[in-house]
Amino acid sequence: MKNSFPASWYPLCRSSELKPGQRIRRQAFGVPLAIFRTATGKVGAMHAQCAHMGADLSRGQVVGERVQCPLHHWEFGQCGACERIPGVATIPARARQSALICEEHYGIIFAFLGGPPTFDFPLFENSDHDLYSRAFMMDFDTPYQVLAANSFDSQHFATVHNRTLLEQPSLASESPHHLCIRFRARVDGGHFHDRFLRRIGVDTVDLSAHCWGGNTILAYNARTDARILFTILPITAGRTRVFILNVMAKRTAPSWPRPMRRMALAAMHVLTIAFLKADVAVMRDLQFKLGVLLPDADGCFIEWIKYWKSLPTTSMLSQHLPQLAPGLGEIQ
Repeated sequence: MKNSFPASWYPLCRSSELKPGQRIRRQAFGVPLAIFRTATGKVGAMHAQCAHMGADLSRGQVVGERVQCPLHHWEFGQCGACERIPGVATIPARARQSALICEEHYGIIFAFLGGPPTFDFPLFENSDHDLYSRAFMMDFDTPYQVLAANSFDSQHFATVHNRTLLEQPSLASESPHHLCIRFRARVDGGHFHDRFLRRIGVDTVDLSAHCWGGNTILAYNARTDARILFTILPITAGRTRVFILNVMAKRTAPSWPRPMRRMALAAMHVLTIAFLKADVAVMRDLQFKLGVLLPDADGCFIEWIKYWKSLPTTSMLSQHLPQLAPGLGEIQ
């Protein structure tokens, strides 16, 4: 089905883009979304076209805990149900918006596409992260699954990044929503980030990449304790937005003053973006066309495709949340 995507947590925008009482419009899953922050700081996201006559809710006002349609002042709560119509005592049950449950992590507003969440938002192990970088965002005219599968294309680490694999990558899964790849590689490249790693004594990397829901990847380098979050939003079936950030656990250089740890985090983020420039150069307009796949060389990639195809899918048009959705409060 067109504009159908795996049930998963998707990034919508940076948390800093919404202060209490503000609302913005974003395109996601092939439809316009109205995203708003209530007076108490909670976040709601729903189809931007009002269920009454199609007015743009992102042009309305936030009234307390609801977003108000600019045309006839219908007011919708976070779960999408209309909670107030001026001059109307009984609100029709059909007066509701397709809505998403939202959470905030690492400075990003995430929404679960697929009704009540079927898995918790994935956090890094030992997730006492007190520092994270501002998310770097980039758009691609590429289907989202091309970018999500990139971490499981073990060949590209040698051809694009000049990393020599020291062992065959291994795969593991802890739930139907999850797939992990692990491998060790030697840093052979000549780019400044490669030279920097070797200068500080890191001539090999020990990497694991955990994919959740087919779109969010938590990458971890055991040699440097570097942690990188890649999370992907399908704007449409053929256009994608990627959010990238670095996180730092309290156990990383715990004796350093906080300003010094922030500088180290900023340096890690610069190195991460520099490393990924090689991917950007070859993937910006790449389309998802599977040709001749090699069982040995493409083994991890093939397994990711199987995993991705096994994920349950849904669309924004089916997002009618129950009136007592967890954490959203009782409908008036």
